[in-house]
Amino acid sequence: MLDITLNWKPNPDTLAKLLTLANQQQKNLETLLDEAVLQYFQLQDQEPLSIEDDPIVGLYSGSLDLATNAEDILATEIQPQSGWTTKP
Repeated sequence: MLDITLNWKPNPDTLAKLLTLANQQQKNLETLLDEAVLQYFQLQDQEPLSIEDDPIVGLYSGSLDLATNAEDILATEIQPQSGWTTKP
């Protein structure tokens, strides 16, 4: 394995958080950083979500008069084969 020495001057807050996390997980700093970089690369390799797969897209694209015209909308959509009927 290649042994690399970096000249890195991390933000003191970042370093403190890294050291705390390494201590909590009982890992050395090098292992923790190696895992973090590996996770970063794995996230970069993932396919981006398509718009069609996003359940939020189109959520508010329906009719603006849904609340006021709900009964009329339902009445026009009722089909005899659906088992629903309209009141006379």
